[in-house]
Amino acid sequence: MQLSASDRKLKWYHKLVFALGEFAPSVAVGTVLPFYFLFFLTDVAGVRPGVAGTILLIARIWDAVNDPLVGVLSDRTRGRFGRRRPYMLAGAVPMAVFYALLWFVPPLAASTARAAYYLVVYLLFDLAYTFVSGPYYALTPEISLDTDERTSIVTYRAGVSIVTGLLAAVALPFVFEAAGSMRAAFQWAGIGIGLVSMVPYFVLVAVVRERADFQSAGTASIARSVRVLLRNRGFWLSLLLNGLAWLAIAMVEAVFAYFLIYWTKVSEADTPIFLATILASAAFFLPVVNWLAGRFEKKWAFVIATAVWAVLHVALWWVPAAAVVPVFIVAVLAGLGVSAAHVLPAAMGADVLESVEYESGERQEGVFGGLSGFIQKLGTSLALASVGWVLELTGYQPNAPTQAPAALLGIRALSTWVPAALLVAAIAAAAAFPITRSVHRALNEELARRRAARRDPPASPLDAG
Repeated sequence: MQLSASDRKLKWYHKLVFALGEFAPSVAVGTVLPFYFLFFLTDVAGVRPGVAGTILLIARIWDAVNDPLVGVLSDRTRGRFGRRRPYMLAGAVPMAVFYALLWFVPPLAASTARAAYYLVVYLLFDLAYTFVSGPYYALTPEISLDTDERTSIVTYRAGVSIVTGLLAAVALPFVFEAAGSMRAAFQWAGIGIGLVSMVPYFVLVAVVRERADFQSAGTASIARSVRVLLRNRGFWLSLLLNGLAWLAIAMVEAVFAYFLIYWTKVSEADTPIFLATILASAAFFLPVVNWLAGRFEKKWAFVIATAVWAVLHVALWWVPAAAVVPVFIVAVLAGLGVSAAHVLPAAMGADVLESVEYESGERQEGVFGGLSGFIQKLGTSLALASVGWVLELTGYQPNAPTQAPAALLGIRALSTWVPAALLVAAIAAAAAFPITRSVHRALNEELARRRAARRDPPASPLDAG
């Protein structure tokens, strides 16, 4: 089977095969890393909370270079294997190796030496991950040019993302129990997830065929490519709403384990159950989000779902200590917003590429994907850094049976009011997004006319007779 980019609607199994590339972004990077890595660094590897958060913030500064750079390089690559697939092939194995090393506790006595180890390994992992994820996401706008079909493709991606994240959340308690210690559990989980993460990219390299007309298009300088994007209003708004929504998700993922353990009094082994509940609910709401996007504009579907989600975070503030049932109810209902965050920002961002091509005559999927990936990972690291420093400044004590009132207040605020404020800001950005279904249709019609003119230029009068 070959998955070729075209203007026609794709078969469901084509979308499913393409969506397999979401395993690493979902499980390795989107679920296990933000939900457990800060906890692993502070409570298993013995790194100070503030230092652990700073490690992740430094990694995002590195992302400011490598994400757009890989995007620019893939936009300019020409060859028989296309623009994206060579990078996915080159990065898959190193990504798996460095991910496994992230969860290994080195035999280093000094906390500073351990922190340096995690910083170096994280930077190397992030570079390898960018080699596969940036080109993979850049393929989404190329697989289909239809705005509603793109929403469907991203919905399949989100389905794989959520279901695999759910399976990881369900499997982790068994790994914790079977391993005998948290250190061994994280080590084996890192090895297993790393190995499985690389497999889909080998499949995609084998079956995906890229658009020949996009590969033959000319390219401008790197500076011009970036300037074209930065002048586009739709690009900024899509980047803003995507970044804010994922910053809210990353904030909750980073602090939720602390909230469950120290406020709700859930055991460490049972915390994945709540994550699994959120992901199961998000999977259930995927068809609802797809329906909302088809019934209304994508941006209004995002506004509706995210508004419900923000209200739930505010409600969580009033949940009393050791009250498990209300937290479980919030986890169930939050699935609508989590599902919308997985689908709609990416689907809206894909439509920006036609606006950019209309203004500049260039395809910028790689640069756009690189900058979008950087913003999403920046949100994750800002969340983790913020949580780390709030924990340290409020007097959080790792592995303590109880926490000081100031630490509990910080944990609760980071789980409620902070993500709610971020979601409200994302709603404002979505409401201002300028590319509607009719606007995108008009853009595609004009771009099709321009491409046809390039393929079949008008005859010169000198050719007559």
